[in-house]
Amino acid sequence: MFWIIRKLYAAAFFLLLMTGITSAYAAEPFACHILDVGQGQSVLFETDSHSILIDGGGRNTSSYVVGYLKQQGVETLDCVAVTHYEEDHMSGVIGVLSAFPCKVLLLPSYAGTGELYQSLAVAALSNGCDILHPAPSFELTIGEALVNVIGPLRADYSSDNDRSLCFKVSFGNTGYLMCGDAQCDSEMDLVNSAEDLFADVYIVNHHGSSTSSNDAFLDRVSPVYAVISCGKDNGYGHPSMETMQRLQNHNVSMFRTDRQGTVILYSDGEEIWSDQEPCDDWSAGGGILSLTTPEGLDAAEGTVRSQTNDPETFQYVCNTNTRKFHDPGCNSVAQMKEENRLYTNLTREELLAEGYEPCGNCRP
Repeated sequence: MFWIIRKLYAAAFFLLLMTGITSAYAAEPFACHILDVGQGQSVLFETDSHSILIDGGGRNTSSYVVGYLKQQGVETLDCVAVTHYEEDHMSGVIGVLSAFPCKVLLLPSYAGTGELYQSLAVAALSNGCDILHPAPSFELTIGEALVNVIGPLRADYSSDNDRSLCFKVSFGNTGYLMCGDAQCDSEMDLVNSAEDLFADVYIVNHHGSSTSSNDAFLDRVSPVYAVISCGKDNGYGHPSMETMQRLQNHNVSMFRTDRQGTVILYSDGEEIWSDQEPCDDWSAGGGILSLTTPEGLDAAEGTVRSQTNDPETFQYVCNTNTRKFHDPGCNSVAQMKEENRLYTNLTREELLAEGYEPCGNCRP
C-alpha cells in the first residue's frame, strides 16, 4: 500500500470508491525514482511511457541501474543527462548508453578529462543519440513532463561541482529540483536570479554536503520533501550535520537512500505520494560525531585534555564559521565558540573536498 503524502479529503475519496471511479493514486501517471546507488546519484523520471534518466551513479552500481531500468520496462530513454563529470554521477551513464537506445543526451558545457570521460564520449557516439550542451532557459517536453535547465548561470566557477547542470522537472502543478553537486556559489547565483526554483521535491545537492543547501537557497526552493542520495557510512560524512539542521529548520519531510534504499515518489499532477513513509532521520552520515562537546573537551574552561588526541574519539575540530579545521590540541580550538565547533573523523583530504581549509597555526 502506498503511503499518501498529501491525502485526499476523506469524503472525496469515499465518493470515488462508491462510484467505482478509479482513484488517481492507482494510475501513477508520473514517477520519480531516486535509486539507491550508494555514494552517488541516479534519478529516473517516468511519465506516460516516456523515461528520463539524470545521472547514473558510479561504476560499482552501473549494472544495478541498467537492471532497474529493465525491471521498469524501459526500452528507450527519451533523455539522459549527466549533471557533471564525476565518477559517482557519470560512470553508470556509460553502461546505460551501452544498453538502451537514447534520443537526447544532455551534458555540461565544460570539457571533462581522463579515461572515464573518454569512455562516456565513446558510448555516446556509439549510441547515436543527439548530444546537447544546454544553457539555462533550455526546455524539453517529454510526454506530459517539462524539463527545464536552470543552471549553472556562469562558466567561470572555480569548482566543477558548481558547474553542475541544474534541472527542474515539472509535471502538472508539481515540481522536482536537482542540481547535481552544486555548491554555495552556484546556489547563490540561482537565488539572485529570476529562475523559478520552487519545487515540491528537492533532491538535495551534493549528497547533503555542508557546502550546499544554504538557507537562502532553501528559502527560494521551499520544498515540502527532501531526498538525500548517499551511501551508508560513506567516508565523506554525507549528509553533514549542518545541512541536516538547515533542512530540519525548513520543516521538510526527509527521505534518505542510505536509510531507506531506493525511494519512489508518484504524482497525478496535483498530489504526491510515495512507496514508503519519510524516515525523517536527521542524523549526520559516517565520520561526523557531534556538534556537542564530546568527552575529553572542557568547553566551560576552554581547555583540551590529553585524551582528545585519541584518534578513536575524533581526528579534527572544524570551525563552521571560518571553514577551517584544526588538530584537537590547537590553541584556536579553546578560543572557538561552542556553536561553531564540529568534531569529525573525516580525513584531511575529505575535509578539503568539503570546502574546509587547514589551520595555518597547527597545520593539521
